[in-house]
Amino acid sequence: GESGLRVDELLHLEVEKDLFFKSRKVQTRHAKAAKGSGKRARVTLFTPLARDTLRFYLDKARPHFTEERTGLVFPSKGGGRLRYESAREALVEMVRVAQKAGFAVSDHMSWHWFRRIFATRFVERFPNKMAVLIELLGHMSPNTVHRYIRHSEAWMERQITEALEGADKWPFIGT
Repeated sequence: GESGLRVDELLHLEVEKDLFFKSRKVQTRHAKAAKGSGKRARVTLFTPLARDTLRFYLDKARPHFTEERTGLVFPSKGGGRLRYESAREALVEMVRVAQKAGFAVSDHMSWHWFRRIFATRFVERFPNKMAVLIELLGHMSPNTVHRYIRHSEAWMERQITEALEGADKWPFIGT
């Protein structure tokens, strides 16, 4: 989720082929084939949080999940690829545990929300790099990416306040 991958792309990741810790990149070779774009590999960000979490998971947790030897990052108990339904059920359980622990997590949280969060945070931090975001998400058009961006009310309020504070410097026509 930290890297903006779709859940299906996450379920197809392989340790040796798709995780590049040194160059801080993640690659998916199982991209969505939308509008004839075809399945193509693409690279996205491998953030420090994602790298540290995956290092811990691969070293400490993953060896306890499967007895089968597999290259998959997230294997099933038998060593094969996890089904989408299993990933969905796991997220439902994670949301339940987080809510029970007092975290404000929405009941309608889905794996795709992580892509939305990634896109929103990226554009908030790098507003002039929309072309980069389009590439990282594997989209062909900015119109598709704009559907992902969901700014918080607090962020919007800050942006409006900044615009209003700078309004006296604008070269208004006819004033």
